[in-house]
Amino acid sequence: MHWLNNNNNYRRNDKTAARFINIVCGVLFIVFSTVYLIYFQNDLIEAVHCSISKGNKDFNIIPATIIIITILLIMRWGLNLLMKLRGNLSALAYLPSFLGLVTMTAFGRDLYTDCNSYIWWWLMPLLTVAFVIVVVAIRKAMRIKDQTSVELTNGLIWNITLMLIMSIGTVCLGNTDRYMHNELRMENLIAKDNNAEALKVAGKSLKATRTMTALRMLAMTKEEDTGEMLFKFPQYYKENGLFFDDDPTKTLRYTNDSIYSFLGERPMPGERKMDYLKRLAYRGDTCYYNARLYYMAGLMLEKDIDGYAKALKDFDIKGDSLKRYFKEAALMYKEKYPQWNFEIDDKDSVCHKMLERYRYRQKDFYKSKDEERNRMRMEFGDTFLWYYDYQE
Repeated sequence: MHWLNNNNNYRRNDKTAARFINIVCGVLFIVFSTVYLIYFQNDLIEAVHCSISKGNKDFNIIPATIIIITILLIMRWGLNLLMKLRGNLSALAYLPSFLGLVTMTAFGRDLYTDCNSYIWWWLMPLLTVAFVIVVVAIRKAMRIKDQTSVELTNGLIWNITLMLIMSIGTVCLGNTDRYMHNELRMENLIAKDNNAEALKVAGKSLKATRTMTALRMLAMTKEEDTGEMLFKFPQYYKENGLFFDDDPTKTLRYTNDSIYSFLGERPMPGERKMDYLKRLAYRGDTCYYNARLYYMAGLMLEKDIDGYAKALKDFDIKGDSLKRYFKEAALMYKEKYPQWNFEIDDKDSVCHKMLERYRYRQKDFYKSKDEERNRMRMEFGDTFLWYYDYQE
């Protein structure tokens, strides 16, 4: 009788340990999935929603995360009725659920153009079916019983290790391109007319891709702040940075069609981008005010200050209405051609003093052109003056 009581206690302890291990695995999966989806893949999940729903903007990451995790937990429970993974291998029952997370977060730049042929749409079900078949076959071949004894400490170590490995694998297989994530975040914010926040995202990015450069221009123009922000960010693409790449594999939701729609008209066949902007800018219609901002920014990015000065006259823009970078370009032209009949009323003389300091620093001794370029950039890198003289 004493032996039977001990045996019952062992079984009771085994069930308690197995139940506790299952709870720990479930909690670990929920915590990881929540953090991963909300804090690391938020923008991608929103983009997936937008792509699948054909542009529907109604999205909230918290309900979406709850729905995704609930579906993955139900899938784990249902598949484990077949696999019956217990004991030290309980965590492996979450492998298909981790594959589900990968499927939701491994999209690339073809998210909007080739979503239907996404490889994980068919790879995830295939791997899941293969995994279940293999586990069931091994159980039958080795005649493993449904219930196996498990020691709590050892079982926790095994299962936590397995959960950690699968979590790391999910992160590695998911999209870790932070520059693409920044671009997606900017697109999501611009779509909600939250252009100021989109520009903050651009300011935090360590790399200025062409897509991000075009998104910045779109956001600052919508904010009517082009003159104050144009050169606060790196400009590596000259006038090409005003538009997205024509290659659809290098863009996301926003393309040149988005810019054409914003400016009010498409370019004519074979028309150069700057010719297109000039044509719209000179329409004289207030509807094309944004085209004027794009055109004037393009002239500055081309370093065509002659064309810029002509545009100021043609558009009858007064000197006291110029914002920072537009004023810097006008002062540079005025310095080059003092006879230019254009009054620049700068009461606080900030731009005048900056130009004087800039020229004074240029007269310092530098060992090489590269040293001059880099030292000038440290102090004046966010000015049109530096861009005009040093940006290649």
